[in-house]
Amino acid sequence: MTSYENLPTQKEKATALSLSIPATADSTETQPVLKNLQLHKFLFKKFLAEEIGTNPITISADQNLLLIQFCIKGSSNFNNSAQRKPAIFKQAEYNILYLPKEETTTIINTEDCDLIHIYLGEKFFLQYMSRDYGVPLYNLIGIGKLFQNNLHLSPKLKSIVTEIENCDFGRNLKNLYTKAKIIELLSLQLAQYEEEKIIPSTLKAIEVEKMILVRELIESDLSNSPSISSLARAAGTNEQYLKKHFKLLFGCTVFGHMISCKMEKAKEMLLTGKYRITEISEVVGYKHATHFTNAFKKFFGYLPQTLKATKIFFGTYFSVGFELEAMELLMMI
Repeated sequence: MTSYENLPTQKEKATALSLSIPATADSTETQPVLKNLQLHKFLFKKFLAEEIGTNPITISADQNLLLIQFCIKGSSNFNNSAQRKPAIFKQAEYNILYLPKEETTTIINTEDCDLIHIYLGEKFFLQYMSRDYGVPLYNLIGIGKLFQNNLHLSPKLKSIVTEIENCDFGRNLKNLYTKAKIIELLSLQLAQYEEEKIIPSTLKAIEVEKMILVRELIESDLSNSPSISSLARAAGTNEQYLKKHFKLLFGCTVFGHMISCKMEKAKEMLLTGKYRITEISEVVGYKHATHFTNAFKKFFGYLPQTLKATKIFFGTYFSVGFELEAMELLMMI
């Protein structure tokens, strides 16, 4: 389990956060592990299936908090008094949840469930929520979650979460970097919600399910590049409806989503420093490394070798469209 936190100054009061985490399967302890933490603005934590098992995680705090829960694998049930019924998370889903102060939130996961939590102070959250945005705290207090339906963890969002997790700056720069990334996440999540809520009502539930299946097929095997016709057959639709409905539901073409998944995965692998270009190209479905290099440059605007060099120099990395501004800021500090 990993965590990054932003601590308060002497004039600011920290929020006391208590996490009760199941003992690991290989541990001699049978009782849950109680972790007492403090945060002011945000806290990043990762829970792996082998660490938490299937026993409940319980959360309580002495101040109201917001929680962005990403269900990376498996499924998860989230329940507290702010909700009329438990929020159910399936693989690759997320939502922003309300944690009332001094009340206990319970999370029950399947045995294969990996979670990422980003806890946000109420003041920090509202600072970056547009005044014109129609949902904020009224819905959160009454319903317990910001978005009525969970949103899909897109390749872009997953890449940003990975960037936060892998950041190896020193403490002060890590706090600055993580804060910037959380703001980026919030803006992209709201943009995704705005796009998805205008889906035409003519798109029936069965058609939505078929498009979700197509998306899952694409994301489950990036070494493959299935044709439109094969995806249509697998989903039980035709090519015309597949292209039309996929674009309506997810805001991008089938091919565009496929490329986005491949490139974000390639970027994630590059920044680990563990893989060669030829290995990465094979994983994301390119027979020739030169074809992969050209596709990567077309998607991101720079060569994959450049990204590796940037990682070596800066010790971390930034999302597309954010690199230059962030690097300039960090250089000025």
